[in-house]
Amino acid sequence: MNVVVVSLSIPDELLADLDAVLGEEWSASRSEVIRQAVRKYISEYRDLSEMKGGVIATITVLYDKEEKNDGHLGLQHEFGDIITSYLHSHLSNDSCLEVMVIKGDAARLKKLIDGLKADLHLKHMKFSVMVEG
Repeated sequence: MNVVVVSLSIPDELLADLDAVLGEEWSASRSEVIRQAVRKYISEYRDLSEMKGGVIATITVLYDKEEKNDGHLGLQHEFGDIITSYLHSHLSNDSCLEVMVIKGDAARLKKLIDGLKADLHLKHMKFSVMVEG
């Protein structure tokens, strides 16, 4: 396997968290952890892009309360046709958790997820998808 060196920008706090995890539990390097994360991302993306027809899904996002922006709200309104339920929880003075239940076409779900992934203000996002039926 040919390996290419890539420069990466990452917030100090996130790098410190990664180093703490590596120091406690892993014998892997930063590079190996990032390679694994990229493989997982590609696998999730391919699985989602190959789905067709009706799906049921949950999307969970975590963000700083002060960072929620018009783009995030705009996505929720734009995809209101597939968002069937919505839970908003204040976890602390600074953090909010949102869970969206989705029912609709896989292509629409993919567009919603792509839009959320582009939101730099989200601290974390996870989704789970099931084929309807």
